[in-house]
Amino acid sequence: MGRGTLSPVAQTQPPAVSASPLPRETQPTPSSVPSGISQNDVFAGADAARAGIAAYKGGDVAAAVTQFTAAVERDPNNAEALNNLGQALVRSGRGREAIPYFDRAIGIENSVWSYHFNRAKAYGDLKDWGQATAGYTEAARLFPDDYVTQFNLAKALQAKGDVPAALQAYAKAAELAPGQADFHLWYGQALDQSGKRQEAAAEYRTFLELDPNASQAEKVKARLSELGEAPSTSS
Repeated sequence: MGRGTLSPVAQTQPPAVSASPLPRETQPTPSSVPSGISQNDVFAGADAARAGIAAYKGGDVAAAVTQFTAAVERDPNNAEALNNLGQALVRSGRGREAIPYFDRAIGIENSVWSYHFNRAKAYGDLKDWGQATAGYTEAARLFPDDYVTQFNLAKALQAKGDVPAALQAYAKAAELAPGQADFHLWYGQALDQSGKRQEAAAEYRTFLELDPNASQAEKVKARLSELGEAPSTSS
């Protein structure tokens, strides 16, 4: 890292990036009952899933884990219940325990973007950047226009050390969500650390224009001065 270069701040990210929402609830139907599982178990699992979603949204993550566990026990082939349990475990700081549930959900429904995204985030929380990168790459393939996926992919690639690929992902995230100030800050920092200082300065200026009162604003202005670039007069 060169002298004066801004270092990324792990907490600098929009709230949507830190936790994806629970998927919409679906009501099981008799035709969806797996072989060997009674219809009563499936509907009991749905009741537990509803209770789990309510607890999760209400901030009672421990209760959500309990309810989602019950839902999975009642209907072990319900990919949505498996994914929800995984998310609740991640929120509880039990990411390593969550991964097998995401694996099972993906094994049942491999084409669902959120399952890959949530597993990738769990790996990222564990700092397993290889697995996180692979997961976000697949999520981005399934949902290429999702800016949150692109941003998380960029951060995982950068943490893994693949800076050229990270720059491409940051650029796409900023293109998909041009008004997201933090995206321009992270993209600028990655460009700066890669020696692309003129391009970095442009991203820093965009960041300041979008969020002139940000906590990082003074550091960004100082870095622009070091680069010989004046901040925008609007900042």
